[in-house]
Amino acid sequence: MDDPRHREAEALIANQGNRQRTECVVASMLAAKQVGYMEQIIRQVIKDELKSLQCLPPKTLPDETAEAVELTDLPDSLISALNEI
Repeated sequence: MDDPRHREAEALIANQGNRQRTECVVASMLAAKQVGYMEQIIRQVIKDELKSLQCLPPKTLPDETAEAVELTDLPDSLISALNEI
């Protein structure tokens, strides 16, 4: 067997007694099915929640604050930093 997962599964089965092997396989299959079912439920819940989510556009600034800023209004350190860029 080249697949490491297959080797791991074979080792798990080999560690079981003869009578427990069937139960181990059945329990593993049922657990895998349950995990798949739970994943499906979670995905559906997330989809439903995302559909009901309302995304609002970002708030725009009022006209008073949207006025142009004069360079003289900026601190000298900021102007120096901008000049270095």
